[in-house]
Amino acid sequence: MSDIIKLLPEVVANQIAAGEVIQRPASVVKELLENSVDSGATEIQLIVKDAGRTLIQVIDNGKGMSFNDARLCFERHATSKLRTADDLYHIQTKGFRGEALASIAAIAYVELKTKQAEDAVGTVVTIEGAEVKSHEHCATQDGTSIAVKNLFFNVPARRNFLKSDNVEMTHVEEEFYRVALIHHELAFSLYHNGKMVYHLSPTNLKQRIINIFGNSFKDKLYPVDQETDIVNIHGFIAKPENAKKKKSEQYMFINNRYVRHPLLNYAVEQAYSQLIPQGYRPAYFMAIEVDPSNVDINVSPTKVEVKLQDDKLLFGFVHAAVKKSLGTMALSPQIDFDLDPIFELPKKPDDRPIVIPTVEHNPNYNPFDTVPQTRQSSGKSHPYQWNERANVSTWNNFLEGLKTEHLRNQEPEQLEANLNPQTGEIMKEELPDDFPFFVMQDRYLFVMLHDRAMVVNVVAARERILYDRNIKALMETPVSVQQSLFPSTVTLTPAQADLADSLRTEFLQLGYDLEKIDMTHFAVNGTPNNEEEEGDLQTIIVNILDEFKSNTFLHRADKYQNIALCMAKQYKNRAVSLRTMEAVSEFLRQLFACECPTISPSQKKIIHYFDAENLEALF
Repeated sequence: MSDIIKLLPEVVANQIAAGEVIQRPASVVKELLENSVDSGATEIQLIVKDAGRTLIQVIDNGKGMSFNDARLCFERHATSKLRTADDLYHIQTKGFRGEALASIAAIAYVELKTKQAEDAVGTVVTIEGAEVKSHEHCATQDGTSIAVKNLFFNVPARRNFLKSDNVEMTHVEEEFYRVALIHHELAFSLYHNGKMVYHLSPTNLKQRIINIFGNSFKDKLYPVDQETDIVNIHGFIAKPENAKKKKSEQYMFINNRYVRHPLLNYAVEQAYSQLIPQGYRPAYFMAIEVDPSNVDINVSPTKVEVKLQDDKLLFGFVHAAVKKSLGTMALSPQIDFDLDPIFELPKKPDDRPIVIPTVEHNPNYNPFDTVPQTRQSSGKSHPYQWNERANVSTWNNFLEGLKTEHLRNQEPEQLEANLNPQTGEIMKEELPDDFPFFVMQDRYLFVMLHDRAMVVNVVAARERILYDRNIKALMETPVSVQQSLFPSTVTLTPAQADLADSLRTEFLQLGYDLEKIDMTHFAVNGTPNNEEEEGDLQTIIVNILDEFKSNTFLHRADKYQNIALCMAKQYKNRAVSLRTMEAVSEFLRQLFACECPTISPSQKKIIHYFDAENLEALF
């Protein structure tokens, strides 16, 4: 039998190895920015086209490379950072393996121009798919410029796995943030498709955070400073009331390197545990300095995961440092006692005479009846409201499509699959004119049916109603806009402003008339002509943009679905008045007119049923 094991050609081996290091355009950005930092540069430019598919270029004013080094740097495992394996435990630079440039050159067109200050001329190297096309002298400025074009041109399968430009650009910006935050003493700029997104001058960490994430962080940040013989901890934490459900602004650095370490992240979140709601995540920007020999950074190809020699000890230091900062700044939730109590007193119309109330007496009242015959409101606000106009028999027709037992215990995805938008009985049923209902804490609506109770999650139902309304506005009939006599101004980060500019048409269809003033400011010339969608425009617009950016991966194929969901989430928690039969009937009519009334766009169940068997199981 002949031998079957053979060595792979170098080009093929490089392409395979590149898959570990270069997963998307953001991976190239990370490696090139870190190389520029290692070169001693003080000014670094990042130029991107089509979210990195067409071009990624990094220009710096670092020390540059010699003629021979410019060619050798593209060889695998060629590095100036270490000489022996022991050097791994004393690494002070970003890169050290010598894999990044070789991996990039294997899957793209690369042009490198570099020059040392003491040299009269520079060097240019061009490579196509790991094949060197030219290596010669050229005229260029001091420092290095490296351009990566047509990424994955020779690996079409990998290129097809790239997401939309919005998704890929989000990852590119994230890598830019990670380098720019910890190296705030350097100047950074980011250009996308010819437009400047960021221009960051050298500054301190706090100002760099504000420059990247916006002025909204100006009054949110409090310092964390802890110095010991084992570890030094510096950085900033945000107020507890600024916590979010997403880990969008959590940055941990160890020895100037961005890392993801679950235990240290847990240390920070535990310090906030009594100050923020469950499920929320605090924002923090933490720089930790430890002895390099206690950190193993050679764990993953991306060098983001690290191993610590004594992570439990560091857990204690980080937790204590954050606790100390929270205690020093007295960052506990506060009640504003300066506000006067507001009572919900009904307003008397001016044209209506004052009527002395009368006491009603019902001679047929029997306190031992299962269902009292009449029940009048006292006029006070209660967390529970009853309406017992008990004409239950009129619900019989409505129940015909709902009585199947298997609907009760199915998961949301199964329920959605069982609904046919064209023939579903639920949507086409007409609600009865009279039925008993019960509202608990303005969140759960109980409707008494023939032989069971239907419970409606009001918040999830409202999200479904608003989502379907927004989709209709985007696809068919735009929302009418109420023009403002004095337009409001919203302040955004450059990245948010760029996203808002690309979504101006969609915002207008949803009722928001945005006009760009400059790189970070928009005028809101009009708002939806709808009382349900009033509120603080700064908060609403920023939340929609942040939600859209976070959801881009989930809804990469449909921009309309994304922004419709983001808009719905902004208003779903608004209080819905369900105190009258008319209000409840209209609310249920809107819900059952939706495409899928049993499941919210966020995949939460809207309707649940209780019958006698369910109640018996509780006892």
